[in-house]
Amino acid sequence: MSTVAKVFVVLNFLLAALFLGSASALLGHSDHWKARHTTDTTKLSADLNTEKNRSKALESELSKTQADKTASDTAAAERKREAETLQTQNATLKEKFDSLLASHAAATRALQIAQNTIDNVQKLVGVLQDSRKTDIDNLTKALAEKNEAVKMQNALEANLNDATQQLKDVLAKHATTQTELQRALFELESYRKLYPNGPGTEQPWQVGKVLTADAANNIVVVSLGAEDGVKVGYRYAVSRGNQFIATITIMSTQAKMAAGKVTLGNGSPMPGDDIATSSTK
Repeated sequence: MSTVAKVFVVLNFLLAALFLGSASALLGHSDHWKARHTTDTTKLSADLNTEKNRSKALESELSKTQADKTASDTAAAERKREAETLQTQNATLKEKFDSLLASHAAATRALQIAQNTIDNVQKLVGVLQDSRKTDIDNLTKALAEKNEAVKMQNALEANLNDATQQLKDVLAKHATTQTELQRALFELESYRKLYPNGPGTEQPWQVGKVLTADAANNIVVVSLGAEDGVKVGYRYAVSRGNQFIATITIMSTQAKMAAGKVTLGNGSPMPGDDIATSSTK
């Protein structure tokens, strides 16, 4: 075997020994690293679980803290509203208190005035009591005078009743007399109609009825006409029962009727009234 070959053999041997040593060292280091890795992994897992538990605890505490904060904010808002309400109520109470103070002051002044008024009234009551006694005396006297006046008034009323009854009797007699006077006047008018100017008068005695009457124009149409001898200018007295109504003067004639104008009267003629020759000129 040549030297080169031996050298290569020795180098191979050395290289193999070196490789084996390196492999052994590497394998030992690898086993140590695995053990350390296992230990570290176990520790990290424990630490991770601890951190997870702490995180959960922190999250729970955070949730509780947030809930407490929300409750605290709600309570703070409620306290703020209550404070604002109390401020408003306080302002209202202050206004009422000021008003009560003003009212109290006014009441105090009014009480002073009332006290002064009471004193004046008490004085006035004394005066009024004295005046009342005088008034009672005067009233007693006036009542006595009133009783006398009532008696006199009763007597006067009795006399007035008698006088009133007498007046009624007189008025009744006057009405009767007036009626009799109207009847007498009508009878006198009738007598004048019968005997106006004695025998031979131009207008003869005639009687008839009112056919129509125009009160607005004082025109009357009667049932006597030219065939009955009625002429223009004839006068007729209009009566209703025993009452004299008017005197008419004939203005125009036709065969069976004539029209006249009211020249004297106490009323307005109406259809159906009686007419008779009048002696009035």
